[in-house]
Amino acid sequence: MTQCAFGGGIFNTSWQDILSGLGWGLGYFGMPHILVRFMSIEKPSMIKKSSIVAIVWVIISLFSAVMIAYFGRMVMGAELLTQGNQKLVFIAMARRFFPAGICGLLLAAIIAASISTADSQLLVASSSFTADLYKPFFRKKATEKETLFVGRVLVLSLIAFAIANSKGSGAQAIMDMVENAWGAFGASFGPTILLSLFWKRFNYQGAVADVISGFVIDLGWLLTGMTASTGIFEIVPGFFGSLVVAIIVAKLTSAPNEKAVAIFEQGTSTNAD
Repeated sequence: MTQCAFGGGIFNTSWQDILSGLGWGLGYFGMPHILVRFMSIEKPSMIKKSSIVAIVWVIISLFSAVMIAYFGRMVMGAELLTQGNQKLVFIAMARRFFPAGICGLLLAAIIAASISTADSQLLVASSSFTADLYKPFFRKKATEKETLFVGRVLVLSLIAFAIANSKGSGAQAIMDMVENAWGAFGASFGPTILLSLFWKRFNYQGAVADVISGFVIDLGWLLTGMTASTGIFEIVPGFFGSLVVAIIVAKLTSAPNEKAVAIFEQGTSTNAD
């Protein structure tokens, strides 16, 4: 958004930029720290209301981001472009137009949002590792205390790895890592989530094929330089490519059993509670 607003022309955006910008929306379908909010809802009847709240909030937040970028171009465009700081438009406008107290709150909001996302992702990674890998494959008789300890060690390890990986990296390098991770998550898990919700014939084999093919296509598009040469965000080919693979594999393999179908019908029923 900021890139388009501070580009050569305010309304002179290429179709690649538009496609890549819309492609960011596909990442939401594969974000574990977002999906876990819906998975933890107490009653299925609350999902519809929660979905409306989530969609409205995303529309408001993304529209606000676009407006901040365009207003920043109008009032501070020359200054930010000269310094190469167009991605700091929110911080620059907060410091320019608000008193110190309000400016501090606005800047603290950035840190709060970052911490909220980080802790959610760390907790999801920890619980997924202990529940889906450690206990089933390494320590089937592990106690709750042991799995809790392993989860905490994993959280600390991930924090240390993130700090070491970001140390000495500029803001652009960190943003590139965020973009790459967003694309990989969306391409790998997004189609599986959607097909699981809307296609009764979808099965385990299709889900595995989607996760693998989505990651491979996304990473391959990035490493071969296609993102830079075409200007298309890697999540776009990764998402739709893995979606096709998942459908084909699901069609060529056995249908899900009656228990899986019953769970699907119960979960998608309008009267579910």
